[in-house]
Amino acid sequence: HVAVPMPLLLLHAAALATHYISSPGLVAPPLTHTACARPRIPPGRRAAFRVAALLPASLLLPASAAGEVERLRSADGLIRELKSQWSDLTIDCRYGEMRRELLSAENKERLLAEASSTSKSGTTVTVCKSSGVQVRKVLGTTAESSLSRMGALLERPALLQRVPEDSLEAYQAASEQLQQALAAADGAAYLAGNDYSAQTTFRRGESTDTPNLDAAFQSVSEAQQALARILEIVQAGG
Repeated sequence: HVAVPMPLLLLHAAALATHYISSPGLVAPPLTHTACARPRIPPGRRAAFRVAALLPASLLLPASAAGEVERLRSADGLIRELKSQWSDLTIDCRYGEMRRELLSAENKERLLAEASSTSKSGTTVTVCKSSGVQVRKVLGTTAESSLSRMGALLERPALLQRVPEDSLEAYQAASEQLQQALAAADGAAYLAGNDYSAQTTFRRGESTDTPNLDAAFQSVSEAQQALARILEIVQAGG
């Protein structure tokens, strides 16, 4: 007799339950090691959500959902922090340019004097460019964060077990909305490199046109709303 790993047994049970729920005329075969080695893939995400949420506690993985819920809360806090520090994260002021007034003919002597000085504060001014680089890091695309691999987290059986049966549809809708919003925010942050303000410097405090960053911020706000709904559902079911 060969022992079957618990995670594999759980996935196979969900797959078989989904398959035979959708095909009432079929009779489920006994759960054997051979069958466990090649589990069927559930025909739809909605069915997988429902089956995993309704599995008896004895089939759940040993770990509780406490860690998953805590990570969702951490992700919610991260999104709030991203929005509150949006300007600091999307404006990069590590650039400098020559003061334009020094380039005029009447300031030639002053320019020569400043050029011989060890301090460049008199000849240069700090300027900025917009950027979506830090936003993508926070979203977990180019660096690890609480928002990384959110789709896999939302489908963990221990988390789905906390979803009340009458809230499965709402949970699925909010999960899809969250993932779509995060993907849209990341895409817009990537495209922000094409914004005029990302390629042309401006002085700190000047008004700039950042259409792609604006779209990214809107998507982040939508992700925040979806995540709040997910937390509401899983905390109610806990």
